[in-house]
Amino acid sequence: MAFAASSYVYLFALLPLLLALYAYGFWRRRHALTAFVERPLAARLLPRINDTRRWLKALCMVGAVACFVVALMQPQWGETEEDVPRRGRDLVIMLDASLSMLAEDVAPNRLEYAKSLVRELVDNVRAEGGHRLALVTFAGRATLQSPLTLDYGLFLERLGQADPARVRIKGTLIGDALRQTLQSFARLEPGYTDLLLITDGDDHGSLPARTAQLLADRGIRLYVIGIGDPQSGARIPLEDGNGQHTYLRYNGFEVQTRMRTDLLADMALRADGVYLAANDGLDALARLYVSQIQDLPRRQLDAQSRSVAAQRFQWFIAAALILLGLEMALRERTVAGA
Repeated sequence: MAFAASSYVYLFALLPLLLALYAYGFWRRRHALTAFVERPLAARLLPRINDTRRWLKALCMVGAVACFVVALMQPQWGETEEDVPRRGRDLVIMLDASLSMLAEDVAPNRLEYAKSLVRELVDNVRAEGGHRLALVTFAGRATLQSPLTLDYGLFLERLGQADPARVRIKGTLIGDALRQTLQSFARLEPGYTDLLLITDGDDHGSLPARTAQLLADRGIRLYVIGIGDPQSGARIPLEDGNGQHTYLRYNGFEVQTRMRTDLLADMALRADGVYLAANDGLDALARLYVSQIQDLPRRQLDAQSRSVAAQRFQWFIAAALILLGLEMALRERTVAGA
């Protein structure tokens, strides 16, 4: 047997106190009786008191109180099935998987750092339950890696597979990726949808700010999470065919990539969202979720059947009522001379 509210166990201390009060009351009644009437005369004039019945009545009352205390502690044993409604929002994670995300201005690199942020977010979502997650990776085009799902294991598996080597079209077109994502999730309910864009802001003329305005017109809030160093930036490491490390070059010069804070902040502003520079800890995205998304309205998705501990407090309430009935039915006095 387990108890859901075991903190009420201290109320059992009332039981010996209640018994002591009954004993004291019985003694006081006997003492008061002998003070006015002598015992032989009292036996002839007054109804007889049955001490056994008197104590039985007292024990019934004490037992009823004990049963009520046990019921208050919510005893549980066995299991029962119940349908639990799941309420949540739709969180679409858009992860930049372009070559610039291999820059190492955050350790170990921007992409792996972003994945760690998302994993922390999933831990928060899993603890609450109910939210559906989707994963879209993008570079030159967007690719749906995981549809909206409550299977967080599948989502994390697809997250771990995100890599620039899997991208067919190189470059970074944030605006195109946003538009493709909107088309893929055309039936999403704007009031219950959150779009989280994780990128360094490196864009090749796809008009992302204008697309962010389109999101605002659709009523979908955009949360922009910037990855990388906005000041000094970093080179983009690559591996050549011989397994040797080199750096991305353009027109004979090594490419330096910096996080574009101005673009990302402007996108969030246009989409009535929030911009976060996620370089202050792996829980940055989880903290954004708690402060901005966690308390937003949720819709009911479906009902989930699950096994829960069976509540048994009703039995003890019934036992308490039976004991109270016995206490009222028992008569401690009999007619004198009977």
